[in-house]
Amino acid sequence: MKKNVFLLSLFLFIFAWMDSSFAFEDLKVETPKLKSKLNFQTVNENKVLVSVLNDENEAILGLQKDDFQITKGPKTAEIISVEEVREQRDTGLNIVLVVDNSYSMKMRKAINPVLGALDEFLSLVRPIDNVNVITFVDPRSGEQPRVSTRITQSADPALLSLALKESYSDPTDGTYLYDAMQEGLKIIRSMPEKSQKFMVVFSDGEDINSVVKPGDLQLTASGPQNFTTYAVDYMDKPGLDPFLQAFAEGTGGKIRKARSADDFLPIFKQFSTTIFHRYAVTFRFLNPPTGTLTSEPSAINIEEITIVDSSPLLNYVYFDTGRSEISDRYVTFVRQDETEVFAEEKLTDTMEKYHQILNVIGKRLVMNPEARISIVGCNSNIGEEKGQMALSRSRADKVFAYFRYVWGIDPSRMDVTAQNLPNVPSTSRVPEGVIENQRVEIYSDHPVILDTIKSTYMQENCDTKEIRIVPAIATQTVLAKWQLKLLGGGKELLTREGTGNLPQSFVFDMESLGGVHNVALMDQITAEISGQDNEGNVFTVSTPASTKINFIRREERMAQKIASKVIEKYGLILFEFDREDLKDRNQIIVNRVITRMGLLPSAVMNIAGHTDTIGKEDYNLKLSERRASAVYAAMIERGIAVVSQITYQGNGPNNPPYDNNIPEGRALNRTVIITLMYTE
Repeated sequence: MKKNVFLLSLFLFIFAWMDSSFAFEDLKVETPKLKSKLNFQTVNENKVLVSVLNDENEAILGLQKDDFQITKGPKTAEIISVEEVREQRDTGLNIVLVVDNSYSMKMRKAINPVLGALDEFLSLVRPIDNVNVITFVDPRSGEQPRVSTRITQSADPALLSLALKESYSDPTDGTYLYDAMQEGLKIIRSMPEKSQKFMVVFSDGEDINSVVKPGDLQLTASGPQNFTTYAVDYMDKPGLDPFLQAFAEGTGGKIRKARSADDFLPIFKQFSTTIFHRYAVTFRFLNPPTGTLTSEPSAINIEEITIVDSSPLLNYVYFDTGRSEISDRYVTFVRQDETEVFAEEKLTDTMEKYHQILNVIGKRLVMNPEARISIVGCNSNIGEEKGQMALSRSRADKVFAYFRYVWGIDPSRMDVTAQNLPNVPSTSRVPEGVIENQRVEIYSDHPVILDTIKSTYMQENCDTKEIRIVPAIATQTVLAKWQLKLLGGGKELLTREGTGNLPQSFVFDMESLGGVHNVALMDQITAEISGQDNEGNVFTVSTPASTKINFIRREERMAQKIASKVIEKYGLILFEFDREDLKDRNQIIVNRVITRMGLLPSAVMNIAGHTDTIGKEDYNLKLSERRASAVYAAMIERGIAVVSQITYQGNGPNNPPYDNNIPEGRALNRTVIITLMYTE
């Protein structure tokens, strides 16, 4: 019972040791389509020699490229070729051959058969192999140290065969199998750790003469890696020898029973096939993605220019459906003392000015006490607002109350009326037109109250509308993930992330970067793209050259006595819905531009017509052209400039100057914008 427990422990110990010994760093070779026992030896970074065994520890033959898989961490290699060979010239084998040459072999007339089988086995040995043959010798009486084995090391099959013949010419009286295996393990332990090592054991009888015991072999066998044993049991007893079986199978090898001398040759042929047969597998891991990242344009020029902005005053206040409260889109004050610091000349763009419309009119009424206004409340006269005169009146009253209690305007200066649709309504066929009719209209016979809102301010003028980042990344497989970072002013501006193929380019407009003013404060803009392919290869590519930001300040130009650009903008509204004729306030603005142009003989004028998005695009395009043409004709008729100084075009609903998603934006887009450009 104790012997069986010992052998089982030995088997489990050796099996656990072998199971942990076959990994070379993090390279992994597998045959995923079939169950196999596999070990390999690295030849170089692109080649391995692989031994593939079945459950019987016999070589599996005939495998192809698609039978193998080689991985390293998350990376999977491309298998380039698989060569089935019995002989590899660039990698040697390490073999220890332990041969029982005791006298019983002569008695059983088995010497010639075993020598013939061993010659067949040794015929495969090549000059690059390292082969050690260990046989028995009877120790001499009183010999110190005791010698029970003889070792012949060579890569010459003839020399090894001669050593075996000599050992059988003088068979030993005793069997020293354990001593010989111990010497073999010492040799195995001295061989390179990562090389594949084999021990082939031939035993004729039970060992009762060795000094070394099975337990000693267990301790010695605990060290070597990549070590396999094959054993031939020719003992004259039924069944396999328990120790040899545990030792061979525990190292991932195999034991065969030779019941007669005729079994020697086929057994050793099978072992030689398993030991010498290899697959030379060449492979390559995919290279990480590489490439370039370019930025267009290479430089951005931003010039600080003077803007003289004469924005039209849109005299409508819009309301939400069914509501009479003034929308929070409009800037309003709560107390009268807050109005004291309000100054319309500090306002900048047209939309900011419009959302201050109640304060602009309030301040003008204060500054012109003789002026009067009319406040007309309207509704859309459709749906829940149909016929709701009370709603119209309530809307007008809210505007009246704001002027009276916040701006302190005497009620006698304000006439309040209510009606359903406005006198010149927008179309009720579309929701946008319906919302535009939900308004309060403010009129005055005093020319100042509804006059344009003038202001002068500095604005950054940029020579480009967008930055384009163009990646040219070459990858041998699919990108698992990527991230593009746009960097400027010492911080991360924007990121874009994705999987799979990169887009042909990444486009960032000025608004996405925080506007032209924000870009002007940066010295440069760079980009960086990083990611990982589905093989685990990571990469990072940056723009080799940054996009340089050239910011030209007005005071710098003036200090250097360089002319500075000035842009004067004049907006004409209202063109009433679907109309292009010049009248009332629009004609006044045109006359002002004509007068101004007469004072600036070198100025260049551009006239741009626009429309809202209601209606068909083709119709709106022609409508905007008619509006621009009407202004152009007025300029030419007065003879204030030569034709070459004036350009005009209709943009229709394209490139709208204001937001078409809100009613005031659509109303302001029904315009012609006149731009004068000159240097001061």
